[in-house]
Amino acid sequence: MLDFKIKSFLAVVEYGTLKNASERLGLTQPAVSQHIKGLEEYYGVPLFDHIGRRLVLNDAGRTLKDAAERSLLLSLKAEQQMRNFIEGKKFYRLGATLSIGEFIIPSYIGEYRQRNPSLELSIRIENTESILDLLDRGEVDLALVEGPFNKEKYSSKLFLQDEMIYIGTADYLPAAGTAVDENLLNKSRLILREKGSGTRFYWEEYRRRNRIALPSSSVIMEVGSLSAIKSLVEAGYGSSVMSKYAVEKELLLGSLQTSPFKWGRLFRDMYFVYSDASPAGFVSDFIEFAKRN
Repeated sequence: MLDFKIKSFLAVVEYGTLKNASERLGLTQPAVSQHIKGLEEYYGVPLFDHIGRRLVLNDAGRTLKDAAERSLLLSLKAEQQMRNFIEGKKFYRLGATLSIGEFIIPSYIGEYRQRNPSLELSIRIENTESILDLLDRGEVDLALVEGPFNKEKYSSKLFLQDEMIYIGTADYLPAAGTAVDENLLNKSRLILREKGSGTRFYWEEYRRRNRIALPSSSVIMEVGSLSAIKSLVEAGYGSSVMSKYAVEKELLLGSLQTSPFKWGRLFRDMYFVYSDASPAGFVSDFIEFAKRN
């Protein structure tokens, strides 16, 4: 069937070789090769240029790729809707970046489910790049991100504004009444999120905007978990910069402390992000619910 050929085609596009695509799909390499050959015979044009062992899309291949990706998104949407009809329940999938997924959205999901008992929600928590990739693949219906995204490619609505703050134990904070400056940051042994995360992006943008020059050695660790970063900072291994939402409990208990930056406060916007293939009714309803609450 043509859909199997399309899946093989998209796998070759993503993984670059017949061998890699066949391994990911659980098919033999000759089978994937036959799928590609079948598509080229069907459309009457080659779809790839051969560069060494890699297969690189030509213009015809890029045209098919765009159409195939749109078709798969619509197919996934239809499958979900059919499952909803059969099972009598509605299933939707949220994707959220770490600050939102771990510390903000859970309470919204709990209340939304209470108000909609016939609905099931699942959530994936990844960094911004990964969440947007899942949205592109149709594996999440609605994304909540704190990092940058292409506002021409996606539809979006503002969720809320977040402040990122400097955190540490007393050893890493300036004297009372003094702001965090470049000299302190140079000595503060920063423990930060990985590149590709919204938290890291906005910290680096803040540094560039305020011409804060720090050596690469000032970052002693990159950690993909906010909870792990907080534990490391609480244990005195260094300091960090993260969402105020993420450290509300620790600041209240006193296990972490904060001081203001001398350059002013660091804010970022958090957004709902969705695509043309997202279920419009759910997206609209969940966004309106979140804004009311």
